[in-house]
Amino acid sequence: GNNPPSSSEMGPDAVMIGMTKIPVIENPQYFRNPGSMLKSDTLVQHIKRHNILLKRELGEGAFGKVFLAECYNLSPDQEKILVAVKTLKEASESGRADFHREAELLTNLQHEHIVKFYGVCVESK
Repeated sequence: GNNPPSSSEMGPDAVMIGMTKIPVIENPQYFRNPGSMLKSDTLVQHIKRHNILLKRELGEGAFGKVFLAECYNLSPDQEKILVAVKTLKEASESGRADFHREAELLTNLQHEHIVKFYGVCVESK
């Protein structure tokens, strides 16, 4: 049988998916700057709450509910863009830290076949 690698074999950059720990391997084609995926000083764009108009609930993710929304002032070419908005259901420090780490990761992820991440809104619940 196949034995999954131990956490010591995978290093500190492994992520949990369900009950399985998966090693993170960077693909330079997907990132804006080589080696940027694991940087902790990434600047995540902040979006004003008044620029987000929630339309309807799409489902629920690991952090909370996901909504279809219209977002204004994201692009100089378009007045509004349809976006998915992930919400944070648990406002604990660890929940916020995990959410922020995902935002940093997605900020650096840039590829034509992957959903584009625009930023976060932390102005209200």
